[in-house]
Amino acid sequence: MEALCGSEGSGSKFWDPNITIHTNNPDLPTCFQNSVLAWIPCCYLWVSLPFYLLYLKRNKKGYILVSKLNRAKTVFGVLLWVVCWADLFHSFHEFINNKILPPIYFITPLIVGITMLVATLLIQFERLRGVQSSGVLFMFWLLSIICGIIPFRSKIITAMAQGQIGDKFRFATFYIYFAFLFIELILSCFRERPPFFSAINTDPNPCPELNAGFLSKMTFWWFTKMALLGYKRPLENKDLWSLNKQDVSDAVVPQLLKEWEVEIKAKRKEEGIFTETSPVVMNHLDGGPEEATVLITDKKKTPKEPSFLNALIRAFGPYFLVGSIYKLAQDLLTFVNPQLLK
Repeated sequence: MEALCGSEGSGSKFWDPNITIHTNNPDLPTCFQNSVLAWIPCCYLWVSLPFYLLYLKRNKKGYILVSKLNRAKTVFGVLLWVVCWADLFHSFHEFINNKILPPIYFITPLIVGITMLVATLLIQFERLRGVQSSGVLFMFWLLSIICGIIPFRSKIITAMAQGQIGDKFRFATFYIYFAFLFIELILSCFRERPPFFSAINTDPNPCPELNAGFLSKMTFWWFTKMALLGYKRPLENKDLWSLNKQDVSDAVVPQLLKEWEVEIKAKRKEEGIFTETSPVVMNHLDGGPEEATVLITDKKKTPKEPSFLNALIRAFGPYFLVGSIYKLAQDLLTFVNPQLLK
């Protein structure tokens, strides 16, 4: 990483304990800010992109017409790409004018610019797949803001300490970039209108969770109306929302029974029991008995009993996994908060 930072005269160290640890005003080196902090959101998006595209390919809910919200997201996404590439072209301009620059000033704008372009294209692809609120992009904008807070503070402190702004162009483009990121984060909190050709919900009292945005689901904001109503007066049966279609027993039980049948078949296969229909035509009416051949391969081997737990894991494992991750995050935050307050 030191090679990306350049020489001491043209760049900064990747890591300097005198700046980060052994000081009363800790900060991160400029090279660390321009590399690791800038690349973390990009790595998140590129790693999650293949899985998310596969999910979108298998789950199409129709398409959403271009709205003002979608236009605003797209415009600011393009502006973020333009700002990143403006930094890149400015670096080339300085290089042409014989100014020595660390390689990080070329690599980071290129990586971040391409990532912003991908994020902008993803906004449109989500619209075509009927995604009303994107959790992947919300986390991307949030990570970008979090990783940008340290450079935001560092540049102000450095300018105040020196009494002037050293690199006015990059100083201006960074804060423009940060402002656009903040706007994208705010816009991603809102959800799009329902997609065309989606199933029409005729329920007179539907659950608002179905059409809630990503942030609303994460914070349970969609439940606020019910909580306020229960605070004002006792709840009645008519106040309760209907279950979502994916949560009713008509949808849940068949999934579990399907996986349970897999367990039953696996047990029969271990026992060596197979049934086959006889080709002989029997002289009886419809619904009569059929011949079956039973083959027992190994009587000494004790077959395993069907596992209800395995059926549960195959049917609802992803839901339990996501819930466990959220629970783990909650426990970690509960443990870390007292440590930070010391």
